[in-house]
Amino acid sequence: MRPNLNTRGIRAVPIAAAVLFAGACASSGAGPVYELLPTETPLTYVLSSEGSNDIETPGGAQGSTYSSEAVLTLQIGESGEAGRAFTATIESMSFEAGGDFGDTSDDLTDEIGGKPFRGVIAADGDVTFTESPPFEGTGMTTADLERVVSGLVFPLPPGGDPAAGTWPHRVTLPPGGGLEGESVYEGTVSMVGDTVWNGIAASVMASEGMVTITATGMPAGAPAEIELATEVEARMVYIWDAARGVLLEVRATGEGGGDVSTMGFSMPMAVESESIVTLQQ
Repeated sequence: MRPNLNTRGIRAVPIAAAVLFAGACASSGAGPVYELLPTETPLTYVLSSEGSNDIETPGGAQGSTYSSEAVLTLQIGESGEAGRAFTATIESMSFEAGGDFGDTSDDLTDEIGGKPFRGVIAADGDVTFTESPPFEGTGMTTADLERVVSGLVFPLPPGGDPAAGTWPHRVTLPPGGGLEGESVYEGTVSMVGDTVWNGIAASVMASEGMVTITATGMPAGAPAEIELATEVEARMVYIWDAARGVLLEVRATGEGGGDVSTMGFSMPMAVESESIVTLQQ
């Protein structure tokens, strides 16, 4: 008889949040703006994401899906040696998961709504959190929420010059899902062209790279400690209003896989995700 390894605890590992390292905004100024500037008032964004994890266990395939909806506000502060300060607040958030182990849903608004996350974004897009509210929810931790918040900042052209060609984009964060380790995005951003977004003339930038996650731990619902190693090819497309210096929209997709090891078994894992962040006018 083949063992039936329960991978329930892995299903909510938020690969979509790992891919979504997107978004930024700045106050208006004279001429085109391609750099982060202090915001006069908070900007509000709506985030939607969904994804799936499929694991080939010795007892057969086990699949899961997840989705989330959130409303976030962002303020950009002054620049310092470490980078540009920011404050992001999750105003509301809900999370749903489904698959071979049934469906679950959580509304996290009461626990996390209105509590600020503060940090610094470096020139290459790497994010350092200096203040995060404590949170321990069903299958989610503060690290998962930091990954959501990190979706509001990204590196603009060095020196604010759109003729810069390509420039680096790196983000290192905890893996989330109740695991210890790190999630690293290594990629490059480039100018793609121009577009019109809801009647607004805008510039298009794209970041392409790889998300590498290496982590261990015992997520909620897992029967034993797991080791996770995945590589996800990621692409993020940013719509930027250069007249006002404001991010209008970002779409992120990711697809890849790796291995999950537990109880002496190594199991192939396939993941895919997509996310969208949109400015509320």
